[in-house]
Amino acid sequence: MAVQVRAFPVGPLQVNCCVVWDDSTGAGVVIDPGGDAELVLEALEALSATGMTLRAVLLTHAHVDHIGAVGAVCRRTGVPVYLHAADRELYRHRDNAIPPWIPAVVDLPDAVHDLPDLGGLDLRVLHTPGHTPGCVCFHCPSGALLFSGDTLFRRSVGRTDLPGGSSADLRHSIRAVLYTLPAETAVYPGHGDATQIGEEVADNPYVRP
Repeated sequence: MAVQVRAFPVGPLQVNCCVVWDDSTGAGVVIDPGGDAELVLEALEALSATGMTLRAVLLTHAHVDHIGAVGAVCRRTGVPVYLHAADRELYRHRDNAIPPWIPAVVDLPDAVHDLPDLGGLDLRVLHTPGHTPGCVCFHCPSGALLFSGDTLFRRSVGRTDLPGGSSADLRHSIRAVLYTLPAETAVYPGHGDATQIGEEVADNPYVRP
């Protein structure tokens, strides 16, 4: 099995939207389709033409910059949306999640779910509260991959000054959950450049081991 990733920035805050799929089974997901719906849909259609079958939309958290294209993706593909239960209230009040110059999202599906079997795609949910109460990261052990949302960035961490944020929870999530992953784990954050767990353990100035 080989897990493949296509990551590209979307929306006014340049969220890293990631399409992840197993090239032996074709099972795939899209993580944090935050905006630029047509760009996201074009990427999904191109990958579908090569054999990828989209199984789900996965959200690391419910801030509006990470969910802007969810409605369009779900209307086009019919796949379900998965979000941690602790962020469901935020999902329903997303226009208050970040500064008001970012457009509110009004066409999201009402139903969100717990993570199911994804057709053999090896993704595990790591609950990492701090940026929001329901923040999660998605870990692929077999591919040594982590999709960290707004919990961990290259040489930085997520902000905690928005409603529901907690700097103590964020530090604990990073130290107790993320820094325990193998050093060679590649990290695809919600914004900015990719990194590795070992690099952040050694050099991240905001959370020391």
